Amino acid sequence: MDRKAVISPPVITPSEVPAGAFMLAGGLAARGIEAPIHDLSLGFFRWLFLDHAPSAGLANCTPSLDYLMSPGTEFYDPHKHRSVCGVLQSVLKSYKRDFPGWQLSLMDSVPPGIAHSTAGLVSLARGGSTPFSKYFKLWLKETRGTFDHGLISLAYLSQLPAAVEIAWLMEESGIRVTVGGSLASALHDTGSGIELLKSCFREIALDDGRSLTGEDQPFLSKVEWPVFAKPWKYFSSRPVIPFPLTTGCTWNKCLFCPDRDKPFMNVSTKNLKNILSGGPDDPVIHLIDSAIPVKTIEELLPLFREKTSGFYGFARPQGEWLRKDLLKRMADSGCLMLQTGAESGSSGILQRFMKGFSPDTAEKVITNISDSGMRNYVYLLFGLPGETKDDRELTLDMVRRLEGKIDYMNLSVFNLPEKCELTDRATEFGILPGEYDSDTPVLRFYRPFQNIDGTDPRKESREFIRSVFRTDPAVSPVLQATPRWFRAGHMALMKRIPLS
Repeated sequence: MDRKAVISPPVITPSEVPAGAFMLAGGLAARGIEAPIHDLSLGFFRWLFLDHAPSAGLANCTPSLDYLMSPGTEFYDPHKHRSVCGVLQSVLKSYKRDFPGWQLSLMDSVPPGIAHSTAGLVSLARGGSTPFSKYFKLWLKETRGTFDHGLISLAYLSQLPAAVEIAWLMEESGIRVTVGGSLASALHDTGSGIELLKSCFREIALDDGRSLTGEDQPFLSKVEWPVFAKPWKYFSSRPVIPFPLTTGCTWNKCLFCPDRDKPFMNVSTKNLKNILSGGPDDPVIHLIDSAIPVKTIEELLPLFREKTSGFYGFARPQGEWLRKDLLKRMADSGCLMLQTGAESGSSGILQRFMKGFSPDTAEKVITNISDSGMRNYVYLLFGLPGETKDDRELTLDMVRRLEGKIDYMNLSVFNLPEKCELTDRATEFGILPGEYDSDTPVLRFYRPFQNIDGTDPRKESREFIRSVFRTDPAVSPVLQATPRWFRAGHMALMKRIPLS
């Protein structure tokens, strides 16, 4: 007998079901294979805040969780949200004092020692004294005998320390373990260190799930609502369900995208209908596409309007969004927020790296999103090869022109992917790729670089962000309004506060 269970290790922010685990269990369910989801990240945080904190004399987390999870909280008050998250973080800060060297938050975990060293992770796991050890032992005792084959869904490096430990504990208990997910696939396809990852786990699956079913068709060709091991609510006022309308990217031409070779596929909208028919009433749909497909969204607006209490996702700020009052119709159909990858206010930068839109178009899209009543979450990228002071100033000028239109902002500094077209053409773009200083083999997705002329755009951009960009009157209020925690799941559920 091979009774399966899908395991999602800590740490993932516990505001919605982990996308990888959800789609894996949903694809198996559609093929008649029951594999309940065990969300150990949600379980760990529940144990920490509701069980451990009271017994350890730490802050009372119940009022904070009641606020975050109350169905009556249609939209969070930003000030109240900041306060209740502060309580949860204070408990985490107190808890991690018993684990010297560990960094632990609502969205990340970093073990002591050399980051992403698999040898160190194995040693910690077998020591049985990580922040997760006590909870894992309780969970294994509770679930003993309910499944024979654990499918660990690994999406983020923040999950890796706990994944190594829970895999070892399960195998010690006689449970077969297979590890898969986007982290393993990305390391194999575009990163460095898949052999190191294999040293942590006996079985690693690098496909989309087909090896578990014996079918040749794409795994996401059939999906339905999966089984959950526990009927726990997530830390959210409404149920949030992740769902992709595509795999790959609708654009797929950016020079520094590590996933350009990933095949593109439209996921059948019938799958979303299956999910909505089997899940909770009036959920919020988190579209997890690399870029929301415009045509598909238009087709789905009646379904969103009838079956959900809202939706949100990531959109490339291209001109197609400006046609036929689409953004206004999306808002009327329940779209709460769009994250737009505007990236830069410099047309030269956008053209150079094949972004496929202009700053003017991005400004119009962002303006129309705001005017339609949706929230704007704008992603900006600094430190690209060849970026100049003038390029950075153009980005700041764009934000100034958009004052009052941007609700939240994500500022990032460019990382050069280990494998991508830009890395392959480094000399042509004036880049000198480097190596990280470490005698210990580590997992790696990116590599350091300098311009061939010796300048360091990443260092220059960090200084610009610190001393100029963050302090600008058009930027500072937006950054202050951007939640530090629960970003992915809660920003769409925040009250809009006028910023100008």
